[in-house]
Amino acid sequence: MFPCKQVSIITGLFLLQNRAVDQDQRGAVNGIAMTLMSLFKAAGPAGGGAIFSWAQKRQDAAFLPGDNMVFFILNVIEAIGVLMTFKPFLIER
Repeated sequence: MFPCKQVSIITGLFLLQNRAVDQDQRGAVNGIAMTLMSLFKAAGPAGGGAIFSWAQKRQDAAFLPGDNMVFFILNVIEAIGVLMTFKPFLIER
């Protein structure tokens, strides 16, 4: 991932997160978010490797063979992230 894209994503998530809670709760929420981000950064490569090796075993599959399955899973995860930014999912104070 390009560094400028990472900065944009992280900045956008922090803006959404800080608007979702009151000012006296922001420290706790930022701490929880950083903890989860660190855990996912640690578990992400293992999970991605498992998905990639599983996809390599299905080279002859009729539906989404091989690497197509990896990109399909990544697109589903990103679509869920985009959906979470719409108004019904945002907390109104």
